[in-house]
Amino acid sequence: MVKTQSEVLYFYGPDCPVCKTMAPFIDEAGEKFEGRVPLKKVNTAENRALAGKYRVMAVPTTIAISNGEEVTRVVGARTPGALRRVFESAETGEVLESGISTVDRGIRIGVAVGFAGFALWTGVWVLWILAAAALGFAFWDKIRR
Repeated sequence: MVKTQSEVLYFYGPDCPVCKTMAPFIDEAGEKFEGRVPLKKVNTAENRALAGKYRVMAVPTTIAISNGEEVTRVVGARTPGALRRVFESAETGEVLESGISTVDRGIRIGVAVGFAGFALWTGVWVLWILAAAALGFAFWDKIRR
């Protein structure tokens, strides 16, 4: 296999329903960038070593490699447009921001506020921990940098 400077690695699980749903979209994006950015599909059940090398913790995970370095990583289901942007990231070397959506962040903040309110009302300290965890998950993409 010839080494290339840019590629997209798509890690999937054979029994993953989300991966099966995304398969046509990743194939479509791969076809659009054929000849420019190779797509390498990696079955994590058969290639644990490569999944470990790239620290893949969940499937599906799509990683854009440019000049031999990881520039973008997205975990979970994505739209065809978002997958196309991952390929563009590999081609150009630009980092693609892949934080959570505004709606998802709002839901997580709402859950945190709900836990905090219920903790105030009941006096149960465990609910404060859940509120803090929910708030942390609402901003994990900002904190982890």
